[in-house]
Amino acid sequence: MDKVFELTDISKYRSELMGWAIVWIMMLHFTFNQIKPLGFIAQYGFAGVEIFMMVSGLGLYFALDKNKDLRNYYKRRLIRIFPTYYFIGFFASLFLFHDTLFSYLFRYSTIGFWIGGPSWEWYVPSIVALYIIAPFIKEIIDKGQTTAILIICIFIIAISYYIVSNDIVEAKEPHFFLLYRIPAFILGMICAHWIKNSTSTKYFYIILLIGIPCFVILFPRHHQIYNYKYLSLSFLLPAFTISFINLSKFLKPLNPILACIGKASLEIYLIQAIFFNAIISGQLEISSAWHDAITIALIITSSLIGIIVHKIIDMSGILRKI
Repeated sequence: MDKVFELTDISKYRSELMGWAIVWIMMLHFTFNQIKPLGFIAQYGFAGVEIFMMVSGLGLYFALDKNKDLRNYYKRRLIRIFPTYYFIGFFASLFLFHDTLFSYLFRYSTIGFWIGGPSWEWYVPSIVALYIIAPFIKEIIDKGQTTAILIICIFIIAISYYIVSNDIVEAKEPHFFLLYRIPAFILGMICAHWIKNSTSTKYFYIILLIGIPCFVILFPRHHQIYNYKYLSLSFLLPAFTISFINLSKFLKPLNPILACIGKASLEIYLIQAIFFNAIISGQLEISSAWHDAITIALIITSSLIGIIVHKIIDMSGILRKI
């Protein structure tokens, strides 16, 4: 097996990376209390979102590079997100929120997330916002202003650090979740630019080497301010990327399953979010004696339902050619 990492591996193993990421996120949400090694891994599952952000940025860069028609680009992004969001959101509204028709339509428009109205989760509104600005980021990168983009990333990280160090936001403030994930999204776009231009992998390793000491400095302090835990893991994104790609190379028989899960990751994320919200709201109780068995069942169930929903939507023709 060739374990040497290349930038092209991020594109080659894109679906597998999303598969690893969504499973890791579900492990975090449903937790493992009895199987201690899985519990240790699961507690850092929020870093899976960084992987999603990076892979999304990479995919959008290539999509924009393939077809420069912005009208077509935005149409495809809207079609990829909103039919799925409204369809699965119907069940979230039915079982969790008991929405009126207006609240249902408004909640999944993502507008409520930004103005303090009805909203569900933070990821879809955030990724929609990043979809909107992606063409402008790509234009700056393509004009040879990668340094300027990296400075913007450093500025965003500095703001995030200031917010965290001064304990300005609560640990799980959803808008903060987006803020410090923006550099991961931009890194994905930069990686796509590097792949397109056959740039040396050394720059990715440089980012890796810069990130590790930042993590080492921040993470031990997460007991003082819990947000350090969230922010510090983001610096390990290159390390997580290389690790999961090498796992995919080593565990090749799992790749078709991981790729299938990765392609349906949006649907799986939303399905598991229904179960997760039901648990934290007390509508769904998990027996402590069967906790980890139920966790595994919920991960499998969310994955299977998500894949089925993805297939149904795909068969309807909505996702074709997107």
